[in-house]
Amino acid sequence: MATGTERYPILPDTDALITVTNSSSRPQITDHVGLTTTNVCKQELKRHVKNTRETASEGSRPHGSRTALEALEDDETPLTQVTSVLRPDGTDAGEESLRQEVMQNPGTVDYVILIDGGGRRSIRRAVDDQDEDIRVVVPPFLFYILYDNELISRREFCEACGDLLEREGWTVYNVVKAVWEGILNDCSDILDDHLLT
Repeated sequence: MATGTERYPILPDTDALITVTNSSSRPQITDHVGLTTTNVCKQELKRHVKNTRETASEGSRPHGSRTALEALEDDETPLTQVTSVLRPDGTDAGEESLRQEVMQNPGTVDYVILIDGGGRRSIRRAVDDQDEDIRVVVPPFLFYILYDNELISRREFCEACGDLLEREGWTVYNVVKAVWEGILNDCSDILDDHLLT
C-alpha cells in the first residue's frame, strides 16, 4: 500500500479492484491511476484469498483477489486505504463502506467504481443528498481514464472493456448498458454486438 494517508479521488470497491487487477491494462492503471479503497474492501479481499486455492489460474477471480491484495500491500503502488468509521458488515459491506466514505469525505472523491446496480443507486442517492459532483461508474471506466489520458490506444481500450465483460460474465443487457454510460467512445468496429448497447 502506498505510504502515507493520501486519499486519491477514485474509490473502487472489492469487485472493481479484482476485475481491474485481472485485466491486461493493470500495469498502466497501477502506474498512472491513484486509487483509494476502504479497510472493509481489503478485509473482503483477504477473505476471498483465504477461501480459495493458492494455485488459482491467472485471470480467475481468486487470482485477481490475490493480485489486488498484493497491490494494496505494495508501497510503490498508488493504492491507499482509508478506515471506515462505524465499520459495516454483511454481504454488501464493501459497497456500504464506499457510501460512508462519500458521506463523510465527499470533497475527496471524484469517482466511485463498482458494478452492483443497487450499490450504485445507493451511492448516487448519497451523492445527490449532499449535492456533490461525484460520478458513480462501473469498473471499465478506469480503462476510459487511461484512454482519455492517451495511456492506451482506442483498440486497447475497447478490447480491455470487452475482455472484462466476457471474463466476468457481465454480458446481460443492463450491465453492458451501464458499462457504456458515460464513456464517450464507439467500439462497434472492434467488439461483438452482444458487448455493446
